[in-house]
Amino acid sequence: MHIFTDGFTTVSLSNGNLRIKLAQNGPENEPHEVATLIVPAVQAPNFINGLAKAMTQLEEQIKTKQAEVAQD
Repeated sequence: MHIFTDGFTTVSLSNGNLRIKLAQNGPENEPHEVATLIVPAVQAPNFINGLAKAMTQLEEQIKTKQAEVAQD
């Protein structure tokens, strides 16, 4: 399943699970909730840190590619 999201509206902790309500921007750029991402609370730090690390690596790859294009 694929869910497109522009961001999130709320983050809460319920029954040992981190719940992140994902949203898409609707008319007049107002968020419209489309799904809830549920992560076990004990896994949340690993999940968040892994996502942050992946984003940092992706950013480095993009900068490297932009530098290569600029040199051509």
